[in-house]
Amino acid sequence: MVPISLCGRLAGLLCLLLATACHSDHPAELPKGQLAALRGTWLLVPEASHGDTLTYRPNTYRFRYRPAGRPGFRLGPAGRFVRYDVAPGGGLVAQEGTWTETSTGRLLIHLPELEPAEPDYELVPLAYQRGLLQLRRLVQRPAVEVLHTQ
Repeated sequence: MVPISLCGRLAGLLCLLLATACHSDHPAELPKGQLAALRGTWLLVPEASHGDTLTYRPNTYRFRYRPAGRPGFRLGPAGRFVRYDVAPGGGLVAQEGTWTETSTGRLLIHLPELEPAEPDYELVPLAYQRGLLQLRRLVQRPAVEVLHTQ
């Protein structure tokens, strides 16, 4: 028989281990001017996206199954960017590019001009809270000063 105090300690240790294992690399809130904190892979949540507001969750989130996959993007170190789109036959197709942080606190996305060619665009962070990221995509040609590549 195990003493009750030992059971309580084991239960507390187990809770601590579970909390540590489930800890995300992303902060609870996005610090202003530090978009590098968003590094990682983000997948679109279409059911939570409305109008021009796009909602994303980290790829570690337990999504409901979608046969075609989920579009999204990855912000990597040294300004590396990968956009994931749903392929015509299902699955995902990746397109590599770069990202930089602008003086206005936006993400400037540059994808190489492959077929289909696409101009640079900006992603405006609207909200970030506990792994839920909301962005607005601006399609006009950016006219802002670039701070630095992350």
